[in-house]
Amino acid sequence: MYNKFKVNSVQKKSKHKGRAIMSQVISLINEKGGVGKSTSAITIAQILAIARYKVLLIDLDPQMNTTKMFGQDGGNPGINYEHLFCEKQLRPDAVLEFTCPTEYENISILSASRELSAIVYKIYERSKEGAVELILKYNLGLLKELYDYIIVDNSPFKSYLTTCAMCASDKVLTPICVDNFSYDGLMSLIDIIDALNGKYSLSIEFAGIFMTRVAGRTTLFRQMFESYENMFGDKFLPVSIRNCIAVSESNTTFEPLLTYDKRCTAAQDYIELVNYLKLMDSQHFNSLEKYMKGGK
Repeated sequence: MYNKFKVNSVQKKSKHKGRAIMSQVISLINEKGGVGKSTSAITIAQILAIARYKVLLIDLDPQMNTTKMFGQDGGNPGINYEHLFCEKQLRPDAVLEFTCPTEYENISILSASRELSAIVYKIYERSKEGAVELILKYNLGLLKELYDYIIVDNSPFKSYLTTCAMCASDKVLTPICVDNFSYDGLMSLIDIIDALNGKYSLSIEFAGIFMTRVAGRTTLFRQMFESYENMFGDKFLPVSIRNCIAVSESNTTFEPLLTYDKRCTAAQDYIELVNYLKLMDSQHFNSLEKYMKGGK
């Protein structure tokens, strides 16, 4: 079943048994809610972790869906987010204090809490003094030899949090739904990335848009698919995530998708997406394939 996912990777290797030379920071961003952003962040992180990559999952959404998925129901009210977003840390251990392991192998999490809503104002005040938007990038950079991937689940609301996350990111991915699409919002996001690249000499890549919760190959789907292709060219990814009951059920039971039902259609589609984005090499893909063929 899974042999169809031909490995498509150009990832470089270091001497550390297949570890990436430096980790990639990938942000999931869409200013609209209800598009499967948290599900996508969690599932991409889980696929990479099963493939034996070390993954840090960061939840910057005050709704805390990703945090709750990993058993942190109340978030982490002890986190001093001001230190993370507004103060350069001196050593990796200082940043690691914001994270904690999960029960899932190879996944650590930096939890969200309701205090994230307040930190936006502190970031704004600090922005009057200098380029505070780059501090998260600096602090996460201290962890880049400890993790292969850092996946960021962002709030659907535009804020300084999202700006900081974009500045820290190597790639930005945007999930969309057919019935919840904003052309203006996507163009605005692309313009913001271009502006940040120019302002701070960054190299943030807009890695693309992909459709989620696709009900079927209906006439509407085909029309919208062609429309997106025409509008966004190769930035509209050819991999779509099919709608299936397992996604809703996994969210309800607070189990990551591949734990709940690794053989569901959405899980297969997310694997194809990760492969299309060239996030796995053959060695790590073999670990994933072994898991998918297992009895669980």
